[in-house]
Amino acid sequence: MTVCVSDDAEKNSPDADRAASGLWLSSGRYQNAEKTRMLSFMGLAPSRLFAYRHRLFVLGILVLSTWLSLGLLVARWIMGGHRVYGFLIWNLFLAWIPFWIAAAMYYGHLRQTKRNVLMLSLGAMWLLFFPNAPYLWTDLKHLPMTGHDPVWWCDLVMALSFGWNGMLLGLVSMYMVHRIARDRLGVMAGWLIAIGALGLGSLGISLGRFNRSNSWDLFTKPDALLGRMVLQLSHPFEHPLLFGMASLFFVFLLLAYITLLALMAMGREEGSSLIDERHRAGVSGS
Repeated sequence: MTVCVSDDAEKNSPDADRAASGLWLSSGRYQNAEKTRMLSFMGLAPSRLFAYRHRLFVLGILVLSTWLSLGLLVARWIMGGHRVYGFLIWNLFLAWIPFWIAAAMYYGHLRQTKRNVLMLSLGAMWLLFFPNAPYLWTDLKHLPMTGHDPVWWCDLVMALSFGWNGMLLGLVSMYMVHRIARDRLGVMAGWLIAIGALGLGSLGISLGRFNRSNSWDLFTKPDALLGRMVLQLSHPFEHPLLFGMASLFFVFLLLAYITLLALMAMGREEGSSLIDERHRAGVSGS
């Protein structure tokens, strides 16, 4: 017995729908499938290229902002006729160190490295140098308290730009370390490490400003550094300025970091909405 199927029935059958869907995928959204396979074979999948592009964009912004700060400093030298605030260059250089350490760790993490000892060593070095980044905010104290002339306002903008760059470098490096800890140890452990690092970093800022301690003192004069720290930690109420400012810096950096994460989440949400809109537009146009 032969069953005759009309053309309309064929068009409305599930097989026809799947065939039409496959035709749309091959001609529309997945028209570059061959190119995608080639890039994946080369280790340059489009998703990775997209991520690398955004990371390079962030790095470019940080470099551009750094050059702006240096340009403001040079302009101040030309305008004032003598070189002042030269220490800001060295402090900004130190602020870049934790960023590059965290970037090296993040690269190893993306490559799924199994060298845990190396990652832990880099993490310890990052934590040691991390306070140098937000420490740049404390250089505002070098501004004169009187004589608010145009030169003073230029100095203020210049000092704020250095502090801003230091905080950005610190927070971006904090995000990379937090991401590594979250992926490898879990969400809770990641947040504990991030909050602990912000707390220790805030204490390091106070130690650097009020004790005039440096990160490399742990290697050059560890006895003096650790001895003084133990003495101060054992009698915290005798050092209200040190621990009071450390607490304020901790709250400030924690809120700044949460704000950064919120802005990043907002950007991802808007990006997903844009992709969904383009997807719907492609479906409706097919």
